[in-house]
Amino acid sequence: MEGTRLAFVCVLAAGLSGCTVISGKGLEDVAVDQTLTTASIPPVDPAFAAETLSDSRTVRNAVSAANIDKVDTAPLAWSNADTGASGTITAISETRAGDAVCRQFTTSRQRFDGVALYAGEACTTGQGEWTLTRFSEDR
Repeated sequence: MEGTRLAFVCVLAAGLSGCTVISGKGLEDVAVDQTLTTASIPPVDPAFAAETLSDSRTVRNAVSAANIDKVDTAPLAWSNADTGASGTITAISETRAGDAVCRQFTTSRQRFDGVALYAGEACTTGQGEWTLTRFSEDR
């Protein structure tokens, strides 16, 4: 008898586990707390974003001015007096497609908050000016 009662309780629990009773307000009536902050996605610090942009421009200038023939033999150092960051570009490779020239590179970025590795690409535009098409932390 005890086994039958246990089996009945298990069947009843399994049958009811998929059912949900909703009472009260619907989703359209629920207020969203705009002040709630979670740790799942950290907020972007505007000062950090501006410093990264400044550093990426400094790196772009170093990559675009590099003598590709000599880059393979020695790392290329860069520093940004505005942010206090510095680094070493350890690899630059160049590709050409018609008039467009693109240089892919890797670089380190040292600051007071640590060291990070970045991968990027700088390409020429129509007037021979260089633009950074990619500059992201290498994870």
